[in-house]
Amino acid sequence: GSSATSTLFEGHQLSLEYLVRNLLKLYVDIEFTGSHTQFYDKFNIRHNIAELLEYLWQVPSHRNAWRRIAKEEEKGVYLNFLNFLVNDSIFLLDESLNKILEIKQIEAEMSNTAEWEQRPAQERQDRTRLFHSQENIVRIDMKLANEDVTMLAFTSEEITAPFLLPEMVERVANMLNYFLLQLVGPQRKSLSLKDPEKYEFRPRQLLKQIVRIYVNLARGDSENIFPSAISSDGRSYNEQLFDAGADVLRRIGEDGRIIQEFMELGTKAKAAASEAMDAEAALGEIPDEFLDPIQCTLMRDPVILPSSKNTVDRAIIQRHLLSDNHDPFNRAHLTSDMLIPDIELKARIDEFVRTHQSKKRSSGEDSSNKERIQTTSSDMLID
Repeated sequence: GSSATSTLFEGHQLSLEYLVRNLLKLYVDIEFTGSHTQFYDKFNIRHNIAELLEYLWQVPSHRNAWRRIAKEEEKGVYLNFLNFLVNDSIFLLDESLNKILEIKQIEAEMSNTAEWEQRPAQERQDRTRLFHSQENIVRIDMKLANEDVTMLAFTSEEITAPFLLPEMVERVANMLNYFLLQLVGPQRKSLSLKDPEKYEFRPRQLLKQIVRIYVNLARGDSENIFPSAISSDGRSYNEQLFDAGADVLRRIGEDGRIIQEFMELGTKAKAAASEAMDAEAALGEIPDEFLDPIQCTLMRDPVILPSSKNTVDRAIIQRHLLSDNHDPFNRAHLTSDMLIPDIELKARIDEFVRTHQSKKRSSGEDSSNKERIQTTSSDMLID
């Protein structure tokens, strides 16, 4: 019966040893099926894997196995799993939001009955077909995006270390900032739908989960690197978003302790942004040879790529390798263990930073007086 099946599933030694490990591996491997429809196939397959993984997380013996795998494979398959989970979340939400804008545009056209009726029948038919097609895509994408964010939320309660690795932390921060911007930023009004539930779009639930992930990672961030990863995001970060998010959370009834920790993280991110500006000003013009050629930022841990002989920053190339095992300059095969530390260049960069920072200190500049946090105007906030 079902109890015998669940006993086998939840307690058998082979199941405990291999089930979570291989599901995580399959989640990663499905990225490259070789099929011409692989891009969309992977979402359906990952949906099924995610449902299984969510069930297994509720089983204490499997959750223990999951935690062990995350520790053993922190820089292996588990990091790849997180990378694709984050990539999928961003893609699915982005596509959903763009389609919602298209749906609203067609809705507006249809609601202007007089003008709509004057259009050729074929055009009306095409627009109606597009409307229903976009509705279906949004419904599926939002369902999958919700599932991915849910998995990030429950796993980050107990497993934070892989999220905070140098090659991962900025990617995760960018994702969270992007979701936060869409959910509480000024353009949020343009995404309001007559019947959001019809599209599996639950902005309140999504906001609560995003904030839980922020807070979970902040709790596990013993080296205090998360705030600067948040504030260095030039695309979505805005110090006002944390105030805006907290205001919405209070209105929808989130736990006060979570809101407090979220606000504290926002304060730390603002301070980190200010410190980064001071540090950049202190360094002045950085020699080209010290800049990473991919992102044009100061290299902290330069490594040489064995095939193309280019020198890049370790965290940046490792982030690239999570999705693509090739040298970005000549497409030769490349893995993390092939990177060659450029010790001599690192020593020169460290000396450059040290010299400029000591010059700044001796000039008596004081950047410790942080400006008071700006409060958010109420017209930014969306229920």
